[in-house]
Amino acid sequence: MKTQTVAIATLGTVAAIALGYAFYFDQKRRNDPEFRRQLKREKKKSAKKAKMSAENIKQKVSETLEAGLEAVNEESFPTSVEDKEKFFMAQISAGETLCAQGEEHYFEAAMCFFRAQKVYPSPVELIMIYQKTVPEPVFQLVVGMMTLEHQKRQDGFYESFPPSDMNVKIDDIEEGQNGEGQTILRKGLVATQDFEEGDVIFVEEPIVSALNSQLEGGDFCNYCLKHITADKVECANCDQVVFCSQSCYEKANEEYHQFLCTNNKTKDDASSQEQAFLDFSKEKNVKYPYLIARFLATMVHDEIEKAKSGVTDGYSSWDHVDRFRYLELTPTPQNLKELTLIKELLGPKVTGVDEFLTEERFLMLKGKILFNAYSVQSITKGDKEIEKSTELHRESLPDQLSVGSALYRATTYLSHSCEPNTQLEFADKSHSLTVKASKPIKKGEELRTSYIQLEDKNTEQRRNQLAELFQFKCVCSKCETD
Repeated sequence: MKTQTVAIATLGTVAAIALGYAFYFDQKRRNDPEFRRQLKREKKKSAKKAKMSAENIKQKVSETLEAGLEAVNEESFPTSVEDKEKFFMAQISAGETLCAQGEEHYFEAAMCFFRAQKVYPSPVELIMIYQKTVPEPVFQLVVGMMTLEHQKRQDGFYESFPPSDMNVKIDDIEEGQNGEGQTILRKGLVATQDFEEGDVIFVEEPIVSALNSQLEGGDFCNYCLKHITADKVECANCDQVVFCSQSCYEKANEEYHQFLCTNNKTKDDASSQEQAFLDFSKEKNVKYPYLIARFLATMVHDEIEKAKSGVTDGYSSWDHVDRFRYLELTPTPQNLKELTLIKELLGPKVTGVDEFLTEERFLMLKGKILFNAYSVQSITKGDKEIEKSTELHRESLPDQLSVGSALYRATTYLSHSCEPNTQLEFADKSHSLTVKASKPIKKGEELRTSYIQLEDKNTEQRRNQLAELFQFKCVCSKCETD
């Protein structure tokens, strides 16, 4: 018999045996209860073994990534632009060479590509290039290390912020239960020492602030929002804003004004995007579009400063704002108009703004400002006539007028209570905020303020106002017991 015939016959026999066993197996499975129980036991055992195997592999991969990340983070990286370029090209070249040497060198290659992204100005853009050019296993290792690094940064945020000299920390606070009986947790600001009534707990500068649009160019500083009673410092290129000092002017120009200035002193184009943006804000009596544009410009400034200094760690303004609670907003015609104006204003000057500021992200960012911004109440009623803004902000001082709004890193975590234990002051009449104890506070006690003016309001009125403006039901002790 030919070899081919033998092979075919053998295969036929094997197939017949396999089919016969399949029929036998199916019969036993259908008619033998003990056999079914045995199958279930074996299935569970097999699943458990497979799970353990998968977990072991996952653990080994995790340990490998952890070791790689730790090794890279112990290395020093170049700081000058020229040295960064040389380092980047050397790492890319080494990574490509290692990839070509085979799978056993993939992890070393991934380490090279990971080092390269540490000095690249746009890591997200580089990752997209990696995805198209490096082997998939290497790409996944690089992404794995980046994800692990990001997770470590996220986990460490509240360990490093607030700094200890602010006398507070951010803790998880229990706030009732959801419909499934699970405990609801929120972040809250907690005292790290005892305070007596009147004690200053901390003083904080804002992430970003903005004047009421009607006050721009008058007698309030565009940078610190202080009322100017002496000589004003004007912008060299526009007549739309003024400053209380040369220092404020220089800070503003470096951080954001260079992107927002109308330059109407130096050019005749009155229909510029900068002018259109300013006119819209004044016509609608809104400041939050300007505050958002100022925040985005400040983010760019922060990244430039980090690149200059060579410091790549630390948390950015976005890292803070990204963690803030926000109100859910819908894409109304005005919201979409504001988004369009901001993109037209910053798009030609700041690379990546169009991609970053999607409709969803804009609405979320504006929702964060609406929920967390504090009214800068620095003028006593009767001292000056100021048109009231219709935009939402936390405002608790009944005898003070608002000149603008500001967003703070730590103060935003003050929870609302109709019986607050803190008092907010703008002691130097600028956007610098002082938080004081309005009653004795014990170490470990949560700090609370009021988001609204409480005078002459009963429980129902307070709750209705908070629900309408801030979208939550007040469950403070005063509302629960009244």
